Amino acid sequence: MTSHRAGHAAVIGGGMSGILAARALIDHFAEVTVIERDQLPDQPDFRKGVPQARHLHTFWAGGLRAAERLLPGIEADLLAAGACPVRFPTDIRWLTPVDRWMGRFPATQRLASASRILIEWVVRRRVEQTPGVRFVAGHEVRSLRLDRRGDVSSLEVWRRGDGSAFELPADLFVDASGRGSVLPDWLEALGRHRPRESTVNAFLGYASRTYAIPDDFRADWKSTYIQAAPPRESRGGIIMPIEGNRWIVTLLGGGRDYPPTDPAGFVEFTRSLRSSALYDVIAEAEPTSPVWGYRHTSNHRRHYERLPDMPGRLLVIGDSLCMFNPLYGQGMTVAAMQAETLTAFLRRHLHHRAELPALVGAAQKALARCTAGAWLVATGSDLRYPITAGVQATVATRLLHRHLDLVFTAATNDRTVNAAFLRVLNMIDAPQALFRPGTVVRALFASHRWAADEAGRAWPAPTSTGR
Repeated sequence: MTSHRAGHAAVIGGGMSGILAARALIDHFAEVTVIERDQLPDQPDFRKGVPQARHLHTFWAGGLRAAERLLPGIEADLLAAGACPVRFPTDIRWLTPVDRWMGRFPATQRLASASRILIEWVVRRRVEQTPGVRFVAGHEVRSLRLDRRGDVSSLEVWRRGDGSAFELPADLFVDASGRGSVLPDWLEALGRHRPRESTVNAFLGYASRTYAIPDDFRADWKSTYIQAAPPRESRGGIIMPIEGNRWIVTLLGGGRDYPPTDPAGFVEFTRSLRSSALYDVIAEAEPTSPVWGYRHTSNHRRHYERLPDMPGRLLVIGDSLCMFNPLYGQGMTVAAMQAETLTAFLRRHLHHRAELPALVGAAQKALARCTAGAWLVATGSDLRYPITAGVQATVATRLLHRHLDLVFTAATNDRTVNAAFLRVLNMIDAPQALFRPGTVVRALFASHRWAADEAGRAWPAPTSTGR
């Protein structure tokens, strides 16, 4: 780490990846400026730049831990603001793709379940209080300026509304503008190459609605998840508690089997799931919102780490770098992990601002590696749908699916495999951890034991409501 903070870093985008990147960068720069197109609300509220914010979001345990290391006390802040603690696997009744309910073992992981708008607001409020961090809302970046060496030297920033513009110089620039990033166009306009891109699209869509939790509701669970089981079953749904004594219910359908967005169709889709567990709850609950739909769910990766003429002093992070199917809830967790990766890299390698142009290539490779596990999980899951576009399932992919089915089966009745699986799901361990010899042996043994027990195939769900 530098002996003293100096210089200026500019971040394009004030979403979760931009906020957390700003927190990481302020350890190494005297000033960090975050440019955000939207006006940022003073209270938790929806904003146009996060269109999927009305749907279920998950800060997996790995992301929550990373955020806690960046912002000590953030989990307590979330809980104080109304987030609901959820213990895994104890508090969730979960019908897995292998038609077995996940074992309800003592908790090994925990989440703070809340709406996206609450999570982002709590995290941004903490970062806004960090000396040296400045948010410039209602502005957008229109282009990059390069110096004689070909490094980025400044941003052209426009104020939305009156069109006034100014130039923002900095020592480091980070594109965290998200799924709609136009950086490839900017590079092309400067005579540089566009990054190579990878896309995997299973044509998933989802629909969400919030419900009031009845005052007299009593149950031995906080969340219910009916997981899709492609290719034979494309539909699924989940209910999670969020702030305001509400549930958020998100229904999903893959292979263009999209859930409806009208109230009657939403309920009927819930009734069609492999288990009535979700329908039995919402059929008697009071809705507190319309039904919202979302279908922009492709996985999309831009390989900036391989770009031969990437300008110096420029990094790409978050959804600008790698977009995951939002259904799997990886985005916020990857944002926190990338922020940790960035600050750790700068701590090890940055000793003076003059070194930045030579360092960004290695830093971009480190950020790309940080996304690899989540990309494997998201695209591997989407490749189970027969009409998935972009790439085809290989023999290796099919073998991976068979192994994961063994793990799913074992996780329903083997506490050790369950804990290993949840560490991967919560993005604490890489997916390769499920291939450790001990886990493989236990998964094979547990699956064989279940196969010999025909009654186990109809293992009943845990107590549902107890009302």
